[in-house]
Amino acid sequence: MLAAMSPMPMSPSLWLWVALGGAVGALCRQGLVLALAPLVVRTGFPVTVLLINVLGSFLLGLTLALAGRGVWPEAARLGFGTGVLGAFTTFSTFSADLDALIRRGEGGAALAYAGLNVGLGLGAAVCGRLLGGRL
Repeated sequence: MLAAMSPMPMSPSLWLWVALGGAVGALCRQGLVLALAPLVVRTGFPVTVLLINVLGSFLLGLTLALAGRGVWPEAARLGFGTGVLGAFTTFSTFSADLDALIRRGEGGAALAYAGLNVGLGLGAAVCGRLLGGRL
């Protein structure tokens, strides 16, 4: 089964789609981070990254379902799924936020943040897959 999951060589044009998608995803993430910064400052909770990761999980589930049904071509799946959503979602910032909560002595908030990211992210991915299967 793992051999079937190994990456296939990509053409130069597919690399370009992933790179361009990554630029778009990073810009979208930074835009949301800046737009929602007052909310994070007011609450002290990294809600922006939580929202980004949950939305990204939903969109990835939807993308994979549509690509699996042949609705999206490989270039779109790679450009959007790997490029845009790979740069939009952020495990590294999630980890840094979690570390900051722990260092501030907010163990309950850290536990809630980790649980919400994983639980809501998985739930959102499943919802995206289900929606994609119905479209």
